[in-house]
Amino acid sequence: MVPQLGIKFKDYYNDPEVMLRTQLLAQKWLLENIRTDAYAITGAWTGAWTDFQNTFEAGSLGCEVVFPENDIPWVGEGWVKNDNDLKKLEKMDFIHSGLNKKQIEYRRKMMEVAEKYPVKFQDGEVFYPGEKPNLTHTSDGPFGVAGDLMGVTNIFTAVYEKPDFVRELLRIVTDKLIEYLDFCWEEENLAEPKDFAWTDDLAVSLSEDIYRDLVLPFEKKLRFQFDGWASFHMCGKSDHLLETFVNDLKIHELQGFGYQVNLDYIASVMGGKVVLVGNVDPMLIHAGAPEDVKRACRIVIEKLAPYRGFILQDGNNIPPGTPVENINAMMEAATQYGQYS
Repeated sequence: MVPQLGIKFKDYYNDPEVMLRTQLLAQKWLLENIRTDAYAITGAWTGAWTDFQNTFEAGSLGCEVVFPENDIPWVGEGWVKNDNDLKKLEKMDFIHSGLNKKQIEYRRKMMEVAEKYPVKFQDGEVFYPGEKPNLTHTSDGPFGVAGDLMGVTNIFTAVYEKPDFVRELLRIVTDKLIEYLDFCWEEENLAEPKDFAWTDDLAVSLSEDIYRDLVLPFEKKLRFQFDGWASFHMCGKSDHLLETFVNDLKIHELQGFGYQVNLDYIASVMGGKVVLVGNVDPMLIHAGAPEDVKRACRIVIEKLAPYRGFILQDGNNIPPGTPVENINAMMEAATQYGQYS
């Protein structure tokens, strides 16, 4: 959305007021251009948040974060290699260092300029989203953050060559994540019970046995720190882990599950038990014709809607430059094929 509005990424990430203004303009554009029935459930929502994409956790634990001129930020090379590095990591102040420190500063600066950015819906009252901006209180998950800290190749090698080292890294990371998330709840005075949405995309490449042995204990520790709605996301072909998500993590929602997931299988494992949000191929939405998108949507609807608790979405992340008419074709398909009798 940043390029869509004629704003440079560099300006967006360097200035909290630009970040706030851009977010509000982006949400206005979405309301005016993208068809969705989500607002019939949630109401038309406009909010603000401190946004450093998927880099804020690694960027608060010693990793360099690169901010390109015209793109989203990305995490540089991992640095955790040995036991001394683990000791250094454990001593770090995750809340008040790196990008988390910047998040706190940006939130306060957004609040200072909130009155400059009023929002009003038709027949509604004026409100100021910048008065209560959110910190980013989601997570890339224990294994995802650990992968940033070691480097992706290094952590997958270590899973086989020194699993106890990885296990200790996951313990430290999980404790840090919980400490920060507890801070967010207190800082923002968030509601109880505690709802939580998180991901662990990198773990999709692990076998079920390795995931259960190495990652699941820490995934559970993070998940059960929260007693509200648990929404989990994992890109890619996660079929081999779906039963674990239901039976062990006891998630309420699988958000944006990958287009590679077998629809018949996920229906048999999760249908009627978990809210399923997905999973139309993003590249088809990007490069296909509207009728292609509608056909793909119809297949997903016919496979999953009979179980109820299904929300049609991409699976996952529509690429930049996708035609608006292709995105809106999803709503057309939902209206045409998704009506319950």
